[in-house]
This record gives sequence, structure tokens and C-alpha cells, in this order.
Amino acid sequence: MLYPQHSNLANIDWNTALKAPDLLQHLIPEDGTLPNWVLQLRKERLSRSFKSFKKLIKKPSVRAVDCGHWIKKDNFQTSSVRKRKLEARPPKVGMARPGNTAQYQRHSLQLISRVLNIRTNASPFTLILDDLNQRAMPLVGELVRRGLSRNLNVIVVSFEATRFHPAVRSVPAYGDETGEQILRNIRKALGEAKESLVVIDSLYEILSIKNVDMGALFNLVAGEFASTLIGVYHQDTIPDQDAHKAYAPQPLDLFKYMATTVITCKSFAHVLAAKAARERSLPEPTHGILQGAEGIVQCLDANDHRGIVLEAEFRRKSGRPESETYFLRAARRSDYNTPLQGMAFGTLRQEFVVLLDQVPAYSSNEVTGLVNAAANEIESTFNLGLTDKQKQAREGVVLPYFDAQKGEGAGEGGRILYDMGEEDDFDEEEDEI
Repeated sequence: MLYPQHSNLANIDWNTALKAPDLLQHLIPEDGTLPNWVLQLRKERLSRSFKSFKKLIKKPSVRAVDCGHWIKKDNFQTSSVRKRKLEARPPKVGMARPGNTAQYQRHSLQLISRVLNIRTNASPFTLILDDLNQRAMPLVGELVRRGLSRNLNVIVVSFEATRFHPAVRSVPAYGDETGEQILRNIRKALGEAKESLVVIDSLYEILSIKNVDMGALFNLVAGEFASTLIGVYHQDTIPDQDAHKAYAPQPLDLFKYMATTVITCKSFAHVLAAKAARERSLPEPTHGILQGAEGIVQCLDANDHRGIVLEAEFRRKSGRPESETYFLRAARRSDYNTPLQGMAFGTLRQEFVVLLDQVPAYSSNEVTGLVNAAANEIESTFNLGLTDKQKQAREGVVLPYFDAQKGEGAGEGGRILYDMGEEDDFDEEEDEI
């Protein structure tokens, strides 16, 4: 047998060689010390075994509460890169439809969460519809709060609002500024950061009064600066009847056509009343101006303090829309973490927007009990209950043709007495039958 130091160690089949009974006599010298090549071989085999064992061990995925991906780092450092371009992403494979209720709920919550958290390219233009019965301010406030918590450049083009958070950049539009000046101010505010959130509190005024081209505004915010545009449209606003714009589309139709997400705000109390009407197979009640009553613009239980109902419609690139109804309660201090140094708000702890069907006040037996109680109360102008005196008087009333039902002979009971008149035509054949 050749000694290992005189042979090629890479060509030796060690699994077969180690089974030889006299191998130890050739490997181990008389003094009992192992040669260097054996020590080196042992080290290499142990290192190879450890690497294969390390691959089998999976590290536990622990997500910290303060997730680093939530905050946009270095968003306001625009010394080198002034504008952020849209990222070219490969086409996504179509997602399979949810197989059960739990998957459907997670999928629906993920859609609204990406819009509320101002995720990149989640919804370039979000249209919010409100009226006097439910204003959009709670939803807009939550969007601004989450934008500031992610270190975004929040810009508010204000026609109605006058008070803002110190971290919000305000672009006043209620003065004598023209549409071109408003666009220049928006461009200047967008250039201060890589990614921004632009909120317009009245889309009707910026289009009809300031004559701002919506295509130019959308290309500026979503195209050139790759940011997010959010606009509020009041549904109880009467459109301007201008003869020069007779063939132009209505503002609301134009906004719905351009929007990638449409959110309609409704009062929670009014939604409960509509559900109670559906349970009784009655027409749903109308509120506000839709009632058609003179002088009524806002109904009772408007702007419910418990929360706001969001009817959302998400438009995919393929054109297939997805609709769902959500419930957003008022934010609490415990919903956000402690703000970091230089931040206005802390990161979000946990998503608190839920599906409307998951709200206990909507899906519990409370609403069903109110519906059943209302159904048992028969709406009538008289009382169906009778006293004893009324029952005796009813029994004493003689019904017409009552005597004909007391025939003495056989077959006389139930006989109908009828006297023929001059206008009656007597048919002998029919009488025989």
C-alpha cells in the first residue's frame, strides 16, 4: 500500500479505505502522533459537514415593530438626485382568487392598506367623494398622518383648510392665485423631496374656478415626480352650467375616469339604517339633499363619531375593478409608536381599518333585534285589540244572508236567493246543466 504522502489525496475513496482493518497500522506511527496531512484532511471534512448542516438551519424571521422599510430614508436629501423616476418592474403574474373567507379578508385589507399607507405606485390618483352627511376630513387626516410617519413630503393644496401641522407644506389656492401659479408652487414643493404626497381638498374648485388642467396636474405629480395625488370632491356641489362647456364632460365624470382608486365616504349611522331597511325589504332611506325636502341639507346622525364607512373601488391595470366596504375608526395614540428624532409621527403599530362585516355593531344581533322589533310594530291608524264589551257587540251583529245558511230541508244550507231582473238573460241550456 502506498503511503498517502506519496499519492494523490483527491483520488482516494476514503469510505472504502477506512474499512480496511490494517489501515491504522500504516497511518499511525509508533510514537502515536498523526501526520499533518491527516489533520488537514480532518479539518476539511469537518468544515464541509458544518456548511451542509448550516444550510438545514433556517433563521427565524422576526419583524421588528419599528420596521426600517416603513420610513423613507433620505427622502429630503435631493443634492444628487433631484427627481425620482418610476421604477421599471417586471410584469406580475395574475394572483389566484382567494379560496376561503380568511384569504379574502386578508386580500381585501391588503388593498386598502396599501392605499392608506401611501405605498409607492399603489394608487397614483385617489379620488375621495364626500358630502355634508359625512365629510372626508377624518380620512384625509389619517392619510396625512401616515404620510408624515413615513417621512414623506406632504403637500396640501388648500381651498378650505387654514390650519395645518407644522410638518405639512401648504400651498394656498383660495386667494387670487391663478392656475399657472398654483402649478408652479406645487412643482416647487415637489422638488424639495424624492417622494411626496399631494392632497387637494376641493377638486371642483381647482378645475372649474382656477381652470387647472387635470392632465397637466396628474402628469406633474404622478408622472414627472412619481408621487401620489389625492383629491376630495364634494358630491353635494352643484356643477357650473356654462354654455361654453356644454359638450365638455362633467367634473365628477372626468375625475372618476382618471382615478385609480375611488373612495366614497358614508356615515356609519346611515349605513346601519340602510341595512335595517334591507332586512325588512323596504327601500333604503335617503339622506341630505337626496331626500328632496326643502331646506334639508344634512340629516340626523351625520358625521358619526364612531367612525367612517369607506366604499372603495380599486382599478387594476387590466381594467378589472375590485370593490369592498371598510370601516375606519378614529386613530388613537396607541396605534402609533413613539416618534423618532426629527419625525412628526411614529411608525404604525398595527393596521386598524377593518371590513364592514367585521364590525361588531354591524354584524351582531343588535341591528337584527332593532329590525325585528320594528317589524313587529304594525303601522296602523287603529287598534286591533278589542275589549270585552266590543267582543259582545261584535257577536250580536247579524251578518247578511245569515238566514239562508239555516235551511231546514236537506241540501238547503248555503242556498243563494236571487231575483232575476229585466236585464237578465235566461239561458235554458245553462240552467239545465
